[in-house]
Amino acid sequence: MLIKIGFRGGGSVYELGTDSDMQLFFDCILYYVLPKYPDQNWSLITDRLYRRYLKLEELDAAVALMKLVEKEFKQLDREAFDWSKILSGQVKSDLDRAKSTLFEIFGKYFEAFYECIECAIRNYEWFKSDPDYKYQPVMVAYTTIPDLITYKLIPLSVFDNLQPDEKPIWWTGKIPKTTT
Repeated sequence: MLIKIGFRGGGSVYELGTDSDMQLFFDCILYYVLPKYPDQNWSLITDRLYRRYLKLEELDAAVALMKLVEKEFKQLDREAFDWSKILSGQVKSDLDRAKSTLFEIFGKYFEAFYECIECAIRNYEWFKSDPDYKYQPVMVAYTTIPDLITYKLIPLSVFDNLQPDEKPIWWTGKIPKTTT
């Protein structure tokens, strides 16, 4: 069974595609967007969202950065990346190569990201007075059952302690063993 990846946050989960699709999304951000806006704090997207999770106080800034990504992706056609590995079957993908721009190809990624942000904020506002409530961060995660459930059990400290050279947990396919 192929594990699917997506965004989750505030209790919402959006399945978006394969791990390779998600990696390509972030690769396109790194390659096409960062060089155009070098003064922005891209670590919110390229580290916090990509490898870890977004904290409540980071959500507004992350949305502003994602709006820049959207703007740039609207200007890039589908030939902005090499489809050969996907077409040959070397890489599994759910991306629709018939779409004309990167924005259209990754449109559901933007929608899911913004929905997860809204849900995380809304849940925080609704439940913050409950002493048992824990903020449900926005992050890239497994979305396939039962992996989604196991992924939710990973303590945030595991993500916090990822070393700079470590790949994201969702990309490695290895959910760390934790003691609860």
